[in-house]
Amino acid sequence: MAEGKVQTQSTLAEIDGDTTASSETSSDVDEQDSVLRNRKSSSASKTAGTSSAQAQKVSSQNRWAARMKSLVAILCLWSFAPLLVIMATYAWLKHRLVGGAFEKGKSAEKKKLSILVTGGKMSKASAVARAVGRDGHKVFTAEIMPYQFCHTRFTTYASQHYVLPRPTVQPAEWQAKILEIVKEQNIDLIIPCTAPVESSAYAHLRDVLPAKVRVFAFDGKTSDILDHKYTFNQVLANSKIPCPETANMECYEDAAEFFKKRESMPDDGKRFIVKPAVYDPKARTEILFLPIEDKKRQKEYLKSRNATPQVPYVIQEVLTNPEYGSYAIYNQGHLTGFEFFVSAASCLVYKQCKEQFDKVLQLNKDLGKAMNLTGQLTLDLMHKASGELVPIECNPRIHSAVCTLEGHRNTGAMFTD
Repeated sequence: MAEGKVQTQSTLAEIDGDTTASSETSSDVDEQDSVLRNRKSSSASKTAGTSSAQAQKVSSQNRWAARMKSLVAILCLWSFAPLLVIMATYAWLKHRLVGGAFEKGKSAEKKKLSILVTGGKMSKASAVARAVGRDGHKVFTAEIMPYQFCHTRFTTYASQHYVLPRPTVQPAEWQAKILEIVKEQNIDLIIPCTAPVESSAYAHLRDVLPAKVRVFAFDGKTSDILDHKYTFNQVLANSKIPCPETANMECYEDAAEFFKKRESMPDDGKRFIVKPAVYDPKARTEILFLPIEDKKRQKEYLKSRNATPQVPYVIQEVLTNPEYGSYAIYNQGHLTGFEFFVSAASCLVYKQCKEQFDKVLQLNKDLGKAMNLTGQLTLDLMHKASGELVPIECNPRIHSAVCTLEGHRNTGAMFTD
């Protein structure tokens, strides 16, 4: 449609030019020009109208298709409702008659804390709330809109639930609400179990909290270092911990220089991908293994990343599957909790992986000591060409793997001690 419209406008401009260029043109010719313009205009209008109608038809079809998928998903969930009710009733009766299968910890015997667990829509939040509540601590839960009716608020151990503004949209209002809850409930400890985009806000929250209130997360500076793929890679390299080759990219020139330098070296078979230095799922949809023979395409691709100091990228060595993940909890540099699992996009594989468990456990211990960490983090790990398993990035926040630790008598103490 756009090409047709441009062509029509160009043709009309030429006709208008020819018409006005000659002062001796007869009225018959003027009339023919007028008719021709009218025909062109009518043709363009019909083309635009047809294309617009087709676009509306396709859009309408897509809307109905999306609605049907949502309806099918809802019906599927409802169809399982009777089974879920039976399972829940069985679990409740078993708990009442036999007692709970999970071990109760003793962390509240030292000091009973008032704890705020945020991220209520997450399964990890309910696992943490139950773990510290089971020990005897007083638990409050919170989540952003529109999840005011999230499942965590209905846990037995939740004394009260709060709805928070989004820290990424209303940071001032979010901070004020947190401070209000802290004052109202005399909160001693905040355990963030939120979505990735909100975790940075909690890392920087301790700067405005009363001195007695702890946030079970890394401080802002440490969180920023771990969350940035290049600075995290440098921590590994400086600590002599194996890691993939990684370069910082804050502009196209950084990438051009990196690949120019590699061209002057013998080919070692390595290929690289360009990805955001900080969590951004939208910017990771187009992946290209570099370098490629088509240098023009490579240049266009690198420029299209639009890397800046404010929106940095990294150039990282391509590793091989299978991909693994590890979840670690630290206290003053000591590893107090650990889980290792096969990576899954859904984060819903609640099963411990035995292969290479000890090696990754030691890797996490070394990282905790090197940075004297207190908080929780998740590592993504893949294999180098040599077969060595190395961390590719760090997510300085809780992971759903905490659900596999629930039920151990020391789970609550990992967060509260």
